[in-house]
Amino acid sequence: MIPHTGWLRRQLESALILLAAWILGGRNVTRSGVVSRRDNNEMFEMDGDLRAIARRIRNQYSK
Repeated sequence: MIPHTGWLRRQLESALILLAAWILGGRNVTRSGVVSRRDNNEMFEMDGDLRAIARRIRNQYSK
């Protein structure tokens, strides 16, 4: 049985958002010659925000 199209779309969108979060989270370093401390901290915060958004998308904003 093929899952509902909405379910598949939610899973794919969530996976892409988690990929972005993983990339941003992986950029978090204590000292970087390329990224400013402020930008580094903001990227780390975005990682958590994006993970929360992905969770809400997968749960259809029911929780």
